[in-house]
Amino acid sequence: MTRDQAASLTSGHGMAATPTFFKTAMPYLYQRVEVAGRKHAYLPLNRDYVPLGFRRADGFVKYEEVAERHAVYFSRDPALLDDVWWNVRDGSLWLYDDSAASRFTYFARLEKLMLRQMAMVA
Repeated sequence: MTRDQAASLTSGHGMAATPTFFKTAMPYLYQRVEVAGRKHAYLPLNRDYVPLGFRRADGFVKYEEVAERHAVYFSRDPALLDDVWWNVRDGSLWLYDDSAASRFTYFARLEKLMLRQMAMVA
């Protein structure tokens, strides 16, 4: 992938923009959520901060209402994973931001994340 291709992956992001596959279907960040009896529960969100698998047309999605069924459970604190996150802050783990540099390395970092052992609840 070239830098120009990486930069175009999320061009037109935002609520008023036309949705793209990358913007709506690929994880943008993992948000820490509380799930009873579970440690390290995170909800994967798209660029519109909507849980993956939901659409904005579904209305406002309350994270706590979908967390138990849609969270990803890590065996240890995922914030400590090396070379995966572009940014880590207050229970949010970003895979990319508006910079082309973050999107240029997105797939390599996503691959490292997907190769980690975690439980996904269907």
